[in-house]
Amino acid sequence: MIRRLILFFSLFFCQNLIAQNVGNIDNQPATANKAARLYLELVRTEPVPVIGPQHPDAKDIPAGFEAGTTVKVKINGKSAYHMVTSTMETLGTTRWANLRTEHWISEDGTNWRRHKILFRPGKNPETGMWEQTASPFFFFDEKENRWFVYFNFLAYDRIRSWDTPTLLRRAGAKTKGMSGINGEFEYPGEIVAPSGIAHPTDAAASSISPPFRAADGKWYAFLGGGPKPFNDKSGKWWVLIVKAKGPEGPFIYMPEHAPEPFMNPTGFVENPLITRIKGPVTGTEYWTVIFDFLQPEVTTGNNSQLGFSCSTDGLTWPVENAQLIDMEKGLPAGTSAWWRAIRVPHQLIDEGNGLYTCFFSAYDKEGEFESIGKATFRVKEIVENK
Repeated sequence: MIRRLILFFSLFFCQNLIAQNVGNIDNQPATANKAARLYLELVRTEPVPVIGPQHPDAKDIPAGFEAGTTVKVKINGKSAYHMVTSTMETLGTTRWANLRTEHWISEDGTNWRRHKILFRPGKNPETGMWEQTASPFFFFDEKENRWFVYFNFLAYDRIRSWDTPTLLRRAGAKTKGMSGINGEFEYPGEIVAPSGIAHPTDAAASSISPPFRAADGKWYAFLGGGPKPFNDKSGKWWVLIVKAKGPEGPFIYMPEHAPEPFMNPTGFVENPLITRIKGPVTGTEYWTVIFDFLQPEVTTGNNSQLGFSCSTDGLTWPVENAQLIDMEKGLPAGTSAWWRAIRVPHQLIDEGNGLYTCFFSAYDKEGEFESIGKATFRVKEIVENK
């Protein structure tokens, strides 16, 4: 009898334990065994440029705007958009040999004014080299308490177009604090990604980014090349991830991320710009990139697409997370695209309530001028069973 009671209570205890464990499994968060990724929903593409060839401050840049980015900054309780961008002083084949860096400001994202010319192309009287800058990006270094402009520095023995290895520099604001973005910057700055150390090839520079801190606490940046492939796995217009101890560099080559295949097939990715975004469903912290997807422009001369992807650690970029966005689909009904080819998107700007602004450069249909457009996105999170 005693043995039967012991057996009965043992079976009862085991059944309750199993039931409790099953209940615990059922009570796990809905995303416990699911994969998640972010998705950009295009809300609106403005039907006209926010800065076009008729802008009074653009009369001396006949080819318009190329790469750059825009940040939204609050100073003394007032917010404004700050754009740093390459502009082109000449037309035709010489435009790529006459790039300068400018700072533009807008309080509302629609009405813009040129604030300063930060660096002009020209011949260095001491070295005799033709110097210019390209692909500038704002970055606030919290440790330094100072704004920096990261950019590609180009120096030639004569006036010629951009065909030199990547040489990433940064120029610091002369005034510290958030308000320093309004002042002068110390050009030509300091080298942060030396050519031959950041990547070991002589491929023409095409793609750089500001630094970012990944989930492992270390600092990284994106570098990339143009039509010459990096290797047999890279495709054209490839992207590398390089690393450093801090945003000041020096950034060094990482063979395991050379190239970093954002898409399948790889290639045609240029200027990926990082924005940290929290998933609205799971609360997961993502590293996101928005980038210039070059394939349509390179193959047809026309392009209406931007690229987007996300990562949960800043270093792992699953190709299935890549998304191509047709900017024409965001235009108001009854309007057509004002561009021939979209060129370079700027960083996503958090406007609250899941909405993000993105400015971008694009060739006008009428000529060589690259105008600045504006789009609004909503961030969504897709959760799928593994």
